[in-house]
Amino acid sequence: MTSSRTAHVFLWTLPRSVSTAFTRSMESIDNVAIYLEPYGCAEHFGPEGRLIPKDTSPTEMEYTYDKVKAKLEDKSLENKCVFVKDMGYAVHKRYDKIAKGYKHSFLIRHPIKSFLSYYNMMVSTGADDVDGNFISWLPEGLGYQELWELYCYIENENGKKPFVVNSEDLLNDPQQVLKQYCEAVGFEYNDGLLNWDSKPKVKWNMAQAVWDLEPIYNWFSNSLTAGGFKKGLSKPLPSIEELPKIVQECVRKSMPYYEKLNACC
Repeated sequence: MTSSRTAHVFLWTLPRSVSTAFTRSMESIDNVAIYLEPYGCAEHFGPEGRLIPKDTSPTEMEYTYDKVKAKLEDKSLENKCVFVKDMGYAVHKRYDKIAKGYKHSFLIRHPIKSFLSYYNMMVSTGADDVDGNFISWLPEGLGYQELWELYCYIENENGKKPFVVNSEDLLNDPQQVLKQYCEAVGFEYNDGLLNWDSKPKVKWNMAQAVWDLEPIYNWFSNSLTAGGFKKGLSKPLPSIEELPKIVQECVRKSMPYYEKLNACC
C-alpha cells in the first residue's frame, strides 16, 4: 500500500452528497494537505468558468485550469498526503487539466436526497426565483452524467475501476467504509476519522469566493460543527411525486447515471 505520507487522492463528487463531512474526516489523516474544490472554483468563479453565477463577473482570476493543475502538482506536496475534494462536472471535457500523480475515488448520493437537499438550501436563501437559481449552479447533465463520464474516463486511462462510496453506506457504517476507502487509496486509517471538533484540525486550501458565499448558502454549516457522520441523514426516500417539480425532473434525468455509478460500489 502507498505510504499515507505521500498518497495523493481526488474525491470526485456532487453537490449535497455528504462530501464536506467526508472532508472533515480526512483532516485526521497524518501529514495531510486538503484542497476544497479548486476545479469547482475555476468553473464557477474563474476566468474560464462555464457556470459563473448570473449577472456576475469572475472573481478568482488566479483560478485558471492550468494554474489549478500546476498547484496540485507542485513539488512542495511531494512529501505530503494530499486530499482534494471536487465536483466531477468541473473537469467535464477538460480531462487534460486534471493533475497527474493522483488516485481517483468517487462519492455519490441518491438523486432524490442530493437534489432535495440542494433545493431546500436554495429556498433558505430567500431567492425570488428558486427554480432558476437551483438550475443556474448546475451543469447541463446535472452533475450525475458528468460524474459517470469522468468515472469512465478514469477507468479507461488507468485500466482499473476507481473506488466508489455511496453516502448511504458511509452514514450507516462509517468505520467499515472508511477502512475500505483508506485501503483503496493509500491512506492509513485511524479512528480519528470518525469524529471531529468544531475547529478544523487542518486549514483547507480553498478560494475566498466560496467562503464569501457561505453566509448566504450555508454550504458547510452542518459539517463545520463538532460531530461525526450523522446516521440521521440516512432516512427512507420520499416518493418522487412528493418532490417539487424541478426536483422531480432532475431526479428522473439523473437516475440512469446514478444507478451505473452505484453498481460500481
